Amino acid sequence: MIQTEKGEFPTVSDVIEKASEKLYNIENFVNGKPGFFFLTNVISKTKRNGGKYFSCIIKDKDSSYSANIWEWPEKEIPASGKIAYSDYSYNNYGISLKIKKIFSLVELRSHIENVEKAFIPVTDDIEQLKTNLKELIGSVKDPYLKALLNETISPESGSMEGFFSAPAATRNHHVRIGGLLEHSLRVAQLSLKTANLLNCAFNRDLLIAGALLHDIGKIFTYEYENYTFEFTNEGMLEEHIVLGIKMLTKAIEKVGDFPAKLEQDLFHIVASHHGLKEWGSPVVPKTIEAIIIHNCDRLEAQVDAFMGLVGSVAEGSNWSDYSGMLGTKIFIPEIEGKSD
Repeated sequence: MIQTEKGEFPTVSDVIEKASEKLYNIENFVNGKPGFFFLTNVISKTKRNGGKYFSCIIKDKDSSYSANIWEWPEKEIPASGKIAYSDYSYNNYGISLKIKKIFSLVELRSHIENVEKAFIPVTDDIEQLKTNLKELIGSVKDPYLKALLNETISPESGSMEGFFSAPAATRNHHVRIGGLLEHSLRVAQLSLKTANLLNCAFNRDLLIAGALLHDIGKIFTYEYENYTFEFTNEGMLEEHIVLGIKMLTKAIEKVGDFPAKLEQDLFHIVASHHGLKEWGSPVVPKTIEAIIIHNCDRLEAQVDAFMGLVGSVAEGSNWSDYSGMLGTKIFIPEIEGKSD
């Protein structure tokens, strides 16, 4: 709940927590008041009768859910990065909004204490993740890969500060400030454990560097300084794999005398980490490091997507909202214990 001078108002977490079939189509069912909803992924669409509506994802710091906007003030067009003060209802199609007023984060600072903390999802303990990243980079022995990591993403000397703020996606997984750091570090840690468990011959330093840098292009792929979590022009035109290889090419030039074979192996990891051409990679993984990183990348992202859906399960149901990432709804056996 959001506390203002006029009382408490629900956010999307409160709506999801209380939503159930018995409350279908009942307006403002949490406490009889409209709610505040942070808008992302806002898309203008057309009704069958030719009228206009918007689809979007509504967020707070803990939850997100798909919604449709059916009404809004005549001179206030819904947009990503804005906060809607809105009537809401719920049914088997999801959450419906009838917006009464649209605010910017700045406009609400005088009415809601710590408004950014209330609405903007942020990765837990970014400083600890930075410490873990520093230790992992410190364990790399290859002088060229170590220099590249220090040049790009080192918490102390790296030039790519966006690595610590960018999300890892616009939807589905790690859509939060610091999501790219969290995802990349976990993929590196998971890749090392997988390679050691399977007892295969692999280049440890290349595996670490490839895992940490596989999504580096996402620094410029998504908008995050204004919290919209949408694609930038560069992201739309080139996407993160191309952007990542371009960024690493420049960084490698700064390192100097970088071995051509090592550069090729690293670029192959970045180019192939989506696994299949139909999933966005120009090549499929062809080295042991690339195969491990692709699979750990996909596993880590899918688990994060799964955990994000747990909070979207309505009361009295065992099934989440549909996930494009997983291609299905997820089943939660004991939904009554989800808040434990």
